[in-house]
Amino acid sequence: MSFEIRSSDITALALGSSVVGCGGGGNSYYGQLVAHRLLAGDVALRVIDVDEMAPESFAITPAAVGAPLVCLEKPPSLLALHAGLESVRRALRGPLSAFFAAEIGGLQCVFPVLLAAEAGLPLLDGDGMGRAFPELQMTTFSIYGTTRGLPHALSGDRGLIPPDPAGQDSSEPESPDDPPGIRFERAVRKICTAHGGLIYLTSAFDQKSLSRTLVRGSISLALRIGRAIESARQGNRDPVGAITQAADGKRFIAGKVVDVERQFRGGHDWGTVRLEGVEEDRGQVAEIAFKNEYLILNLNGDVALTVPDLITLAETETGTPVSTDILRPGLRVTVLGLPASPLLTTPAALKSVGPGAFGYNVAYVPLRQRSP
Repeated sequence: MSFEIRSSDITALALGSSVVGCGGGGNSYYGQLVAHRLLAGDVALRVIDVDEMAPESFAITPAAVGAPLVCLEKPPSLLALHAGLESVRRALRGPLSAFFAAEIGGLQCVFPVLLAAEAGLPLLDGDGMGRAFPELQMTTFSIYGTTRGLPHALSGDRGLIPPDPAGQDSSEPESPDDPPGIRFERAVRKICTAHGGLIYLTSAFDQKSLSRTLVRGSISLALRIGRAIESARQGNRDPVGAITQAADGKRFIAGKVVDVERQFRGGHDWGTVRLEGVEEDRGQVAEIAFKNEYLILNLNGDVALTVPDLITLAETETGTPVSTDILRPGLRVTVLGLPASPLLTTPAALKSVGPGAFGYNVAYVPLRQRSP
């Protein structure tokens, strides 16, 4: 069922998408400013289900490729977004009927809102992850396969970036142990690193592929979470509790950040954040590993939650999501877990987005199967 997004909804959308962004997805502040301007007055953006697309039509997704820390320092480039869009749109051999988010997290959720509002086209209620992940092959599109040969473009602050021949149509793995799409990820990541750690990838998908692979309802979920946080703040209620209720999540620990270790390598922010429990959680300790996004939660020395389930940190008092790029000692946060989309928990998906895909020899146990 379709619905509308207006300027008054942008803050809630950005807030909720940052919660499900699991610490990544990029800071959405600058993107929100542009979105508010484009949706000023009575302008509304229609949000539709993928089944409402014409069967022969296409949808385009714009995405930033880079580390959250770099995105924090470099505002979004409308020039890059427009260059990628025009390149892909010219190459399409069919009607463009919608835009959508490659991943729901943070700034990535705002990009398609901007382009859809400018074009007067709808936004799909869905994305390719149901969260944020650090690498391109970690989408449901790569995991389950989509129509080959459709156009994509790389762009940056100066316009289009010439493609790397090694990255063309390279969805096949290099070895049986590699997930599909890994060669394309490595080629694009190399270009990203050479261009200062932040570029843009614009891609087209056909309706038939999207109807099979899209994680549906993620825009609705982000709005529901964001509105729940706003309502809790206005009513002087617990905003963290509002998140868990809106997203069917679980609270793990409320604590204070005592240490953050991070390094930038291979185009990603890698690191570990350590927390000590406060108040009712005093005496407990938590450690969370991240690679752009939060990956593995250890609580009191035991694994408490892993990817692909969502690990997210929120400021305890305000419910504001805390991304990996702004972690610092002294922050009071609550660690939450949210269930992953079923599309991310199949054996095929776990090869690309489970703990082993990040080098951890840990079995994935779904959030709902873990003890209270």
